[in-house]
Order: sequence, then structure tokens, then C-alpha cells
Amino acid sequence: MRIAYLDCHAGISGNMFLGALIDLGYPIETLKTELGKLALPIPELQIQKVSKKGISATWFDLPVAHEDQHRNLAQICELILRAGYSSSITDNAIGCFRYLAEAEAKIHGVSLNEVHFHEVGAVDAIIDIIGACLGIEYFEIEELFASPVRVGFGSVKCAHGEIPVPAPATFELLSNFDIYIGEYEGEWTTPTGAAILKYFAKSHKTMANFLLEKIGYGAGTTERAIANVHRIVLGNLVEVDQKDYQVILETNIDDLNPEMYGFLGEELLKQGARDYYFTPIYMKKGRPGILVTVIVSPEYVQRIEDLLFRETTTLGIRKKLVERDCLIRDYRTINLKGYKIQIKVALRNGAILKFAPEYNDCLLAAKNLKQSLKQIYEEAEFQYRKILYDEGSC
Repeated sequence: MRIAYLDCHAGISGNMFLGALIDLGYPIETLKTELGKLALPIPELQIQKVSKKGISATWFDLPVAHEDQHRNLAQICELILRAGYSSSITDNAIGCFRYLAEAEAKIHGVSLNEVHFHEVGAVDAIIDIIGACLGIEYFEIEELFASPVRVGFGSVKCAHGEIPVPAPATFELLSNFDIYIGEYEGEWTTPTGAAILKYFAKSHKTMANFLLEKIGYGAGTTERAIANVHRIVLGNLVEVDQKDYQVILETNIDDLNPEMYGFLGEELLKQGARDYYFTPIYMKKGRPGILVTVIVSPEYVQRIEDLLFRETTTLGIRKKLVERDCLIRDYRTINLKGYKIQIKVALRNGAILKFAPEYNDCLLAAKNLKQSLKQIYEEAEFQYRKILYDEGSC
């Protein structure tokens, strides 16, 4: 399975992402040919090798193309549809712009159809997103993972005037991603870059286990205190032994205010617990109590113990090391009416044993499509089951 890990130590923008794809080997002539299908005045592409703090990277940019019109979502979708791209590129590009439109609509308090893009509707943003979709298809990348994303701070000028960094649309698009401000001022992640992440990638603190194939560096224009490059690490997923070790912590409690257990459960997850459960029990002398059980990785045991001693009435905690054997977990993606739905799959010996749509993806699609969550969930299940059937996997 071909995957890509996006190193966002210097953030991400549309042109940096496309520059990294070119650096990986996406043919420039192919890019020019494909972009020529758009009914747009395409300026001469500016592509060159540069050095950022000693790192060789590809810089991609376009001369500013002045246009009198500001396109809305429907106009951009029509532009993409008329270009005659493959269904996957068309769906992906429209999906990216839909996420942008939804973010802008929420920020400005208007409907989706009332959003008129300014910077986002400009030629360079359209080319960045189309180029990203073309490159992902060219390299046959099935899944993308993103490191924590540097977003920066300060302010930036746009069509609406001066706005804070991260831009409101960027913040909106990066929900459910690990982000950090960083120590250097400036806009490190743009709305276009954030839309690419939102649509294609999922947050991942570390690289997955995979066979490294090649690395591409896309350069930003601004000179920074650190290397201003976006790195794409391309490789193939490697199935590894899924055995690991967990610690089970237990304590019996019979004198804690029952109202406190809800808060305790939330805090356990925040502090790194993999799971927890509260079991009603009878203790000595017939007293009713609660058995608190927490499953946690060894590196988080100390903080969970501190939490239990601090937030409960317990005087002692039992613990034991256990071996855990897991199915290999992976993700697939389907497109449901313009929304990306991640499908979590569980494999053993290369065969898919079970799968389930991601709740948050289904919830977002249900809200925006004004359909029931149950309906979206079942439709996502049906679509993926049909894919498995067509592949002969079930």
C-alpha cells in the first residue's frame, strides 16, 4: 500500500506541497499539459531548484494573475468538471474546495452558495489544488499522514483586510489535527495548504512503519530562521508484528461521590489511557463499590497513577503487565457525496476481517448533507462493502 508522510515542521501551503510532488518526480510537462485543460489564463510556471538552510528543494510559483471576477463554489466546480479530468481527480479537487467553502461560510455566517472566494478563488490556488490532486494520483498514494503542523502567529493582509495568523479559515480546516504555534512569527500554513491536509490526510504524531521509497522537498518563498521546506516522505506500508505490552491498573473504591466518575473518565483519556471501565462490585462487609480499571501504555503509568491518587479516594493501586495481540489496523477512504469518509479496517495475514466507517467523518457529512447519521453510516458501509466485493475480497 503506497502511503505518504507529510512533514509539516515548516507548515504547508499549496505551492510548497506541489513543489514537493515535483521534487519527488512528478513530470513538469505532464503538469503543464494537465493544467492546460482548465479554461483559465495559465501563466508560465516558475519552477527551480533552491537551497533552504542547506536543503535542496523545489520552488514552485506563479506570476500573480490579476482577474476581475471572484468565483463562488459552483463556478469553481463547473470549471473543474469541464476540464475533463478523471473522476477521482475531479472529486478530490471539488472536495478540497468544498472544505474551503464550508470553512469560509462558517466564519462569515453565510450559506455555502453565498461564499465568494477571493484569494482562494484565484488562479494560483486552483492550480495548487488541481496540481496536488494530479500528483497524488500520479504516485498512486492511497493514504496520507501528517505530522504536527506549524501554523505561526502574527497577522497577514488579505482581501478582507488585516487578519490574525493562523487565518480563521486555516484554524477551521485544521480541526482534529495536531497543531502548534511555533517560536517564529509569520503565516506558516495557508488555507489552501490546510484544505489539502483536511481532505487528504489524517494527523499522525510519528511516521508509520513503511518501506521508504523517496523524499521530496517543496520550498516556501519566504526566508525563515529554519529551513522553509515542506517534506513528503513516500513509501509502502509494511505489516509488522502487532504484539505490544500494556499495563492494567485497578483499584476498588467505595467512598467516592458518584458524580466524580464522569470527570475521572475524561481525565484518564486526556492523560493517555487507552481505555477504562467502571464495574459495580460488592466489597467486604457487603459494601457496594466500584472497580476502576485502566489500560495504559507503560510510558503513561506514572501520570495515570498520579491522577488516580489525586482525583479519587483510593489508597492503593494494583498493576500488572500484560501482552496484547492486535489485528493490523489500516485506513481506506471513500468519497460519499463530496465528503471523504475514512474506513478503519482490521487485517490478519493480509485479509480484511472487519471494517467500520469513522464516526467523525460520518457525523460531518450527515450535518452538512442534512441526513441522518445512521443513513450516512450505512451508506458508507454499503459503498465500501461493494468495493471489497468488486475486488473479490468478500
